Amino acid sequence: MNALLLAAGYATRLYPLTLDTPKPLLSVAGKPIAQYMVDQLDPIAGLRRLLVVTNRRFAGRFESWAAAAPSRFTIEVVDDESETNETRLGAIGDIAFTLARFPALAAEPLFVLGGDNLVDFRLADLVETFQRRGGDATVIALVRTLDPAQLRRSGVVTLDDSGRVMGFVEKPADPPSDLTCPPFYVFPPAALALVPTYLAAGEPADAPGNLIAWLHRHAPVFGHVFAEERYDVGTPESYAAACRLFEARAAARHDG
Repeated sequence: MNALLLAAGYATRLYPLTLDTPKPLLSVAGKPIAQYMVDQLDPIAGLRRLLVVTNRRFAGRFESWAAAAPSRFTIEVVDDESETNETRLGAIGDIAFTLARFPALAAEPLFVLGGDNLVDFRLADLVETFQRRGGDATVIALVRTLDPAQLRRSGVVTLDDSGRVMGFVEKPADPPSDLTCPPFYVFPPAALALVPTYLAAGEPADAPGNLIAWLHRHAPVFGHVFAEERYDVGTPESYAAACRLFEARAAARHDG
């Protein structure tokens, strides 16, 4: 299994913080956001490669970070050649770009992660669920969200009794469940082979949840429901709130 960190966005809602620094490299409690993801990926048995796909504007910043990042991986930075927010490939476009650049990746399961996330749950649990289900069906992370406004801004999922995804709606006016889908997905090779078909059909290349909304109608997709939190850092206010929370936790650990 390999891992792909999606980090090619321009995070315009966070300007001016992200004019010169990509959102995944913003510091939270003294550590880049992306490093929190790397720290969780490091101990996952069976992960062989870690790639980070970004844009031309920030590729140098990621290469400098990757060279010094504490990790068992040699972090491979992929430049998707886009230079502006208007010409970005989109998250699904970046998955396709990376698979085309490194065809061998499509022969193994791929753990795809948003590079700008902070979570309290264990990423290893998602991989374990994928393996427990036989490794031939996509497994996605799900978290429960009680805020109706947040649900209307999210991808909302419905499951059957076996945990299989039966519905996926982006930003629904009337959310059909309280399960939202943060960008953590483990794809088997059979699902990766469908990405070009998805894009050739003219489907959206941007929000990665759009791929899941399409994929669950063409191949088995299962959800792993986490009880722990995922923290949004999409605005200056939510970024500041995440910093306060993680700094308080770090101080508590130090005092303890």
